[in-house]
Amino acid sequence: MKHGFLKKWLALMLAIVMLGCMAAPALAARSSKGTPVIFIPDMTEIVLYQNPDGFVPSPVFNWKENADDYLREILSGLIQSKEKVDVGANKINGIINEIFRSIQCDENGNSRTANVGPIKYYRPVEDNVDEPIYTENIASFVTASQQLISADRIFVYNYDWRLDSYDNAAGLKEYIDNVRANTGCKKVSVVSGGYGGIVANTYLYFHQAHAKKYVASCVFLDSLADGSSIIGDVMSGDLIRTVKDVVEGYDGNIFDLGTDVYDTIKGADVGDALLRYISTDPTGLLSSALESMLGKKDYNNLIVSAVLSIALDIIKDEGLFTDVGKGYREILMNADEAIYAGGLREKMRNMPGLWAAVPNDSYQQALYFMYGNDLEIPAQMLAKIERSNKVLKATEQTLQTAMNNGVNVCVVAGYNLQILPITSSLVEQSDGLQATRYAGLGATTGDMKHNLKRTQQCGNGNHNHMEPGRAVDASTCYLPESTWFIKDHQHLNYRADTASAFLVWLVTGTSQRTIWKSNLYPQYLQVNKLSEQISAYSDPVSDAYDNYMYGDLDVNGHVDTADARIALRYAIKLEKTPSRLMLMIGDVDHNSKIDTADARLILRYAIGLEASLGRR
Repeated sequence: MKHGFLKKWLALMLAIVMLGCMAAPALAARSSKGTPVIFIPDMTEIVLYQNPDGFVPSPVFNWKENADDYLREILSGLIQSKEKVDVGANKINGIINEIFRSIQCDENGNSRTANVGPIKYYRPVEDNVDEPIYTENIASFVTASQQLISADRIFVYNYDWRLDSYDNAAGLKEYIDNVRANTGCKKVSVVSGGYGGIVANTYLYFHQAHAKKYVASCVFLDSLADGSSIIGDVMSGDLIRTVKDVVEGYDGNIFDLGTDVYDTIKGADVGDALLRYISTDPTGLLSSALESMLGKKDYNNLIVSAVLSIALDIIKDEGLFTDVGKGYREILMNADEAIYAGGLREKMRNMPGLWAAVPNDSYQQALYFMYGNDLEIPAQMLAKIERSNKVLKATEQTLQTAMNNGVNVCVVAGYNLQILPITSSLVEQSDGLQATRYAGLGATTGDMKHNLKRTQQCGNGNHNHMEPGRAVDASTCYLPESTWFIKDHQHLNYRADTASAFLVWLVTGTSQRTIWKSNLYPQYLQVNKLSEQISAYSDPVSDAYDNYMYGDLDVNGHVDTADARIALRYAIKLEKTPSRLMLMIGDVDHNSKIDTADARLILRYAIGLEASLGRR
């Protein structure tokens, strides 16, 4: 009897152990940790498909795949405009029609083509590493967050940027509930980039109670939540119209114009702006070209500078730059209205998603330009436009309400890069595509030529928020204590490990993150242009240093290729360890050492590819 009971007891224990062993792998596979994170990407990161829910979706619009082709054709049209402006304008109109062919909306703001939209990914991004949503930013975030957030808790919400932001916000609400149900978590965190900030802001506006219960953090990166100067200008018909009076009667290359244009548009002539944009390469167009030439990404050696220098010289020698400039002048003077009338105006005005990005200070002019006094706006479309503008006007109150409801709201914006020089906003401080004053949600900025004169007192305490170089004043931001600025930061480039770590820090705060919470992340940060690493803003100060020129390692009064050679010798240990003074002069990327990155920057400055090596 006793033996029988003992056998049964042992059998039961053995069964429990076996079940436990079988369950262990399953439990390990489900050992998720951290609050789920939902990324809302920029419109440029979203592919639109025909039959997105079908067995084999067919892509109909992909920003990244087609950008180089479109740019090449537009340049061709500009060159042709030098001789015959109507031919160039027709070519550009053809490109515009091609871009919009499959994604047009009707007069009520609905897609003309049935069943076109983005693919919705309900599974974690780790299950979709071969899909367009798995960007380099996402991959970097996954790596940086692995100690705090499991990869199976990182998601991406795709949306149709053409359509009403109200519907996209409703879709985000449903997506949040879906992620909560699939992960078993009560709350999620949201990271919105570029246009994704409009979707997040609209969600916070219309679904306050839902966000209060279910959103832990909401981060806005280089956001369009307060509008986009480029979209606002283009929707208002402003293709650098402020220079038209200056160039009237001028027969040369518009890019050669100097002080007259400079004075007219308060700080930058079109030529300076284009050269600055090319040299900083904020959209990565030249980088991709160099990658093709070199066969790999190699930004940390001197060959890249030499290749780029030769390429620019060839362009100038061949006269291509002059031809494009003359063609651009003709388009500005004679064909900009033809381009709008050729289809651009109708195609843009029928997309409610674009209206959501028109800043309030451009809103009335955009309505007038797109519809005029005589063209009645369809009721459905007008309702969508007015609703989006109402959301934009309320952005400050919306974010304050979210913070009061316990949501950790943070804002990040780049500055000190030339904005895409296609409208009068080319004078703006920007990250290359988005003006800093909009991305910073209320920030006050100087322009690319002039810094601010005065500091403003912060309403939240006896302090100011002025950037050390006086380019930005954050005291006017909607959230001055929770808004960060990164100097030389390219639009939505968070690939570096330090940048991803910063995002993880923002997202994982158990309480409201502020600029005072960490010495690593004060309000003003800076990015190393070569390594893309970010660090706290630094401005080396030394009495002895003031007597020398930055980058002048041979102390001969000017910076030239000899200084780059000395920096390279320090980097590869052919020179002894530099003195503190030489380190301060030669460490132009502010990483506390002289390395090949410094040598490259000094060389770029010496051959005219960097505007300055002044203190940051």
